[in-house]
This record gives sequence, C-alpha cells and structure tokens, in this order.
Amino acid sequence: MGLHALGDSAWLFKVGGSSSEKKLELILRLRRLLELNPIPGIVDIVSSFDTIAVHFNPSDGQTVLDHLTSLQLDQAGNQQPFGGHTITIPVVYGGDHGPDLQALADARNFTVPELIESHRNTEYTVAAIGFSPGFPYLQGLPPQLHQPRHSSPRKVPAGSVAIAGDQAGIYPFASQGGWHVIGRTDLTLFDPHREHPALLQPGDKVRFVETKTLQKTKPDPPYSVASLDGIQVIEPGALSTIQDHGRWGLQHLGVSPGGATDPVLASIANRLVGNPDDAAVIECTMTGPVLQFDADARVAWVGWANEASGRPHQIKSGGSIDLRSRMSHLRGYVAVAGGIAVPEVLGSSATDLRAVLGGHHGRSLQAGDILPIAHASTTPVSDKWHVSWPHPDGHLMELRYLRGVQTDWFTEEAHRLFSENFYEISPASDRTGTRLKGPKLKLREPREMVSQPVVAGSVQIPPEGQPIVLMSERQTIGGYPQIGHVISADIPKLARAWPGTQVSFRQVDLDEARHAWNELQRDLGILNVGLMTTEHMHLKDVQPQIDGMNADERRDLKF
Repeated sequence: MGLHALGDSAWLFKVGGSSSEKKLELILRLRRLLELNPIPGIVDIVSSFDTIAVHFNPSDGQTVLDHLTSLQLDQAGNQQPFGGHTITIPVVYGGDHGPDLQALADARNFTVPELIESHRNTEYTVAAIGFSPGFPYLQGLPPQLHQPRHSSPRKVPAGSVAIAGDQAGIYPFASQGGWHVIGRTDLTLFDPHREHPALLQPGDKVRFVETKTLQKTKPDPPYSVASLDGIQVIEPGALSTIQDHGRWGLQHLGVSPGGATDPVLASIANRLVGNPDDAAVIECTMTGPVLQFDADARVAWVGWANEASGRPHQIKSGGSIDLRSRMSHLRGYVAVAGGIAVPEVLGSSATDLRAVLGGHHGRSLQAGDILPIAHASTTPVSDKWHVSWPHPDGHLMELRYLRGVQTDWFTEEAHRLFSENFYEISPASDRTGTRLKGPKLKLREPREMVSQPVVAGSVQIPPEGQPIVLMSERQTIGGYPQIGHVISADIPKLARAWPGTQVSFRQVDLDEARHAWNELQRDLGILNVGLMTTEHMHLKDVQPQIDGMNADERRDLKF
C-alpha cells in the first residue's frame, strides 16, 4: 500500500489485500473518503480495481499531497461501505448480436444455453469505468468463462456485451475491441445530455437478463446552432478539428480530457486575437485548411513557417485564408476573435474523435462545413505583434521523464536502452498517443497487469516492447506497464514534433518537473504582459514587469 507519483499531475494510491474483491472494496471506501473531503486543487478522482488516482494541476502537487497525507488514507477501511445501485441489463445473446458466442461455448466445452445461463446467473460489480466514456469493467465473471482476449481487435458495435480474461464489459460506443462479444443490449450506457451521463459507476451491481428483441435506438437530437456569422471550410486539411482546453473533471466517467494537443500554441493563437486561452480554435495537423469568411473577422494562426503566422490579421467579409503552406510544427492553431461557437458538450467545445462528441458533429472538419463565430467582447491585440515562440525543436528532441509506477518491472537492460538511445516518432501516432520506434523494452518476467489510471505523458510499453507516450485524447485507465512519465512541461513540444523526429529520454525528479512547469507558465506570463501593450516590444522589454509580480499574480497567469 502507499502513494506513488503518477507523473507530475496525479498521485496514485495502491491498496493491498488477500483477494480482488477485498481490494476493490477498499478502493471504493477510499474513493468515498476522498469525495467527502474535497479541496480546490483536486481536478478528478479516478479509481480502478486496486488503485485510485487523484489528479491535479502540476503546480498544486504538494498541496494535494499534504491533503492526502492528512486524511490518513491507510485508514480508509474504517469508512462506511459504498452503497451502489443494482442495474439490470437486458441482453439478446448470440446470432448477429453475439458473433463469438458459439465459438466461446465450444472452447469452454459448454452448450450455448449453458454458457448463457452461466453468464447471466451471476451478480457483477462495476470495478472501474474507462477505455471509453461509460465503459464498465465488471468483476465477478465465473471462472469457467475466463478466456484470453482476441489476438487483434476488430470493430465492435455499440451495446455489445463481451467478456475477456476474468472480466465482463459492455461497449457504450462502436469501437475497436478485442473482447469476445456474446450479446448486445439496447440500454444507453453513456449519454452526454443526461444529468448523470454514465449509467453505471464503480461499486454498482449489474445483473444480465436474456431478452429476444432490442428496441430501436432513438436518433440523436438535430444539431443546431444560433444564427451567427460564420466560416466556410473550403478545404479541411489533413486533420482539422475544433478544440479548446478540454473537458476536465470527467475522467472518473471514462471521458478523456482531450482538448488541444498543444495547449501552449492554442493559447498563443487565442491571445493574438484577444480571446481567453480556452476559447475554441481549429487544431490542424500536418496541413492547414482553406477558410472563407462571410463577415469581417480578426484571425491569427500559429505553427506555420511563414511571416503571416503568429500575427493577428483583419479579414474582410468574403475574404479567405489559405493555410496549405508548409507548417513549422506538426500541429498548428487558427483562432478567431470571439471563438468558434459550436455547442458545448459536457462543458467543453473540444472534439473527442474516439467518443464522437463535441466540436463540429464530433468529427474532423470537412469541405462545406460552416463554423459559427461568437461575437468578440475583448479589446483587439496590436497588429504590430509577431510571436515566433516557441521555436521548432528540429529533428532531435530531449524529453524529461519521471519514474513510472511499474519501473521495477523492467530489466536493467531495458532501462539502459530507454535512457541511452534515440527513438523515432512513428507516423502511426495520433491525438491518443505518440508511438515510438526503437530498441524493444522487456519486462524482467512475463506478468499480467491490472488496469490502472493513467495521465498525459505516461509512457506505456505494450507486449511488442515499443513505447507509446499518452497524449491529450488518451484513455483514462490503461493495462500496459508504464516505464516512465514525460513531464507536463515537455508534452506540448512532443505534440509539435513531426514523425521521424528522434527522441531521447532523460530522467529527472519531481522538483525539476515542477520547476520546468513554473518556467513554462512564466514564459506564457511574459508573453501575456507583452500582448496587453499597444506598441511592439520584445519579450526582454517586459521582463521587469514579470520579475516585479508576486507569487499570486504569477499564479493568475497560468493557462
């Protein structure tokens, strides 16, 4: 038992116990203790089978640690037991709804009716919510139904009832999955428009009942926005989405924070047009869009290798911008004074591509899309400003990292290879994770890992031994061992790096990680002071103003 640093943005508490049931019971008691004793610094609380993570802004790590220490987490067993609800799930077994049922019955030497009876004649406990919004990991699968997952994932329909290993689960959304699908339910496990979006939560009990038919799914309500001046997408670019700073505080429901993969560049673009940092922008990957404006607009874009990038521009009604030119970073951002006015979902305008929610219809932009613009309510930034910071890192990049929760699982050779070699960013990388190619990293011995919470920057090592650094649209819990955690201050520059960039890793401690985070906030603060002036000045000119600020004033400058 004890607290572990989960990167520099979460504390992880792992419990001991004689059985998986006892461990989960203790986790649920611990979760109740934390929920009854909140403090402002805690962003979210995410629990899994035998671990619980307390998430926070990197600048609040010590404050949260002091709070957790004062609660005497080791005494959580004295808490009142968590009283969950019991939910009945109707299932149509087999056929097109359960394509793996017959093969699974054959593998376990059951008849199909026997397997169905064994599956539904059990009470399950929701051990965790993760993988995708509302996905329940169910504890209690009878041992005679335990079966390794498929060797490779395939497309699984929404509502699929499945089993893998010693767990059962239900897919809330159509997604890739490696579990054995034995049936399907028509219940909506996650609806972002409900008061309580997730049907299930950790500690709830689940029982399955067999049914013969499924109800037709109700269509989503029509997508509509207020009649505002807009932007027409003429060419969308390789991958363009609407993003803000993400939907925080919902990881316990399996909802990824998401948001801008590089919040630093997104903030700079917003500041150049006088927006707050978290206004909705267009995130572009590899190539930019062609946009036409049907009203006068104040626009800025950052991340391109030309003099127009990093400046505010006044675009006349009927005018257009063509951003298909070479980008200096892998990702760039386009901001419009007032922000892109798409509807908020769960408190954010960010597009979650995996869950298909938020942004513009939950998807990337397409030619012909019309994006409404909110009316600007702030003073324009001087058009004399040109921001070229941060500069591209080139083809070589150093990433600082903290020890991973499973550091000791890896061989000494794996640690040497990880810290002494370069890894190349793979073209298969995306908003979920940056995939790296290089020396394979091995465990000391084969072992199964119980899924646990993760953070942005977690360096997971899947069975093939190639590292994956989790990014903004990551899952909330993961089942691969973590050799390290890239510090929060270095994640934005990783988001800017092109495939083919060579990456090296250097281990640091929490003090250096926090110092690096504070330095990043300080640089953004200097920029902010400069942009509030009306005449052109260099960053060095506003340094005395920053140096003269007290700690509280500097704290207000963070993005």
